[in-house]
Amino acid sequence: MVLFGFIGIEMVGMTASETNDPTHIIPKAINEIPMRVILFYLGSLLALMCIYPWHFISPDESPFVQVFSAIGIKSAAAIINFVVLTAAASACNSSLFTTGRMLFSLTYGGKSRTSKRLGKLSKAQVPVNALLLSAAIIAVVVVLNMFIPGKVFTLISSIATTCFLFIWGSIVLAHLKYRRVMKAEGKPAGDFKMPFAPYSDYFVLAFLGMVGVVLLFRFETLVALIGSVLWLLGLWLFKTIKDRAVVASIQD
Repeated sequence: MVLFGFIGIEMVGMTASETNDPTHIIPKAINEIPMRVILFYLGSLLALMCIYPWHFISPDESPFVQVFSAIGIKSAAAIINFVVLTAAASACNSSLFTTGRMLFSLTYGGKSRTSKRLGKLSKAQVPVNALLLSAAIIAVVVVLNMFIPGKVFTLISSIATTCFLFIWGSIVLAHLKYRRVMKAEGKPAGDFKMPFAPYSDYFVLAFLGMVGVVLLFRFETLVALIGSVLWLLGLWLFKTIKDRAVVASIQD
């Protein structure tokens, strides 16, 4: 669940196409992310534990609600719910932006009817069709909650976490290959380099592998892990079969 909270942190790279000076803005934004995590995540926990013993906090209720209630703020639950809903709406907005742009990038220039629709911008230069598809998929979750109430969040968060283990792992592997290619060609890797690379890359891969092992210890996360692996294998097989069919048609 902690790792799930960091999903979307890579979306800072997606904003490169939206900025006038990405070589300056993107490094600045990336460098500010750790400081904001320390301030808002670790800082809030430190503040809570300075005024409320951690072993008295119940895992069944928000620690912020418990602390605020203990110091006499009766409307603590309503305040925290407002903050949580606002944060959720902000996260949903960011996710829609990311998935819409990503769908547009993946389908831009495609030959199929679906690719042409998703890879098209509106007059305002917005990937409207990709955004509508992303919103429709989010709406499916609302319907899913009617059939398995109370368990959708765990299911979706586990599936998303598992998929992002592969996504983040792919990003790290791509970075390793990029550094090798640049070194082989005698070119500089760039002005904004990853600290302690390539050892930091291997550390990240080891950490992601450890998280994958942890997912095996609970039934809900195990099902999500198996389902995600099967889904990714299915996509790989579909892509392989499709590529072979295209090659065969060209040869014919």
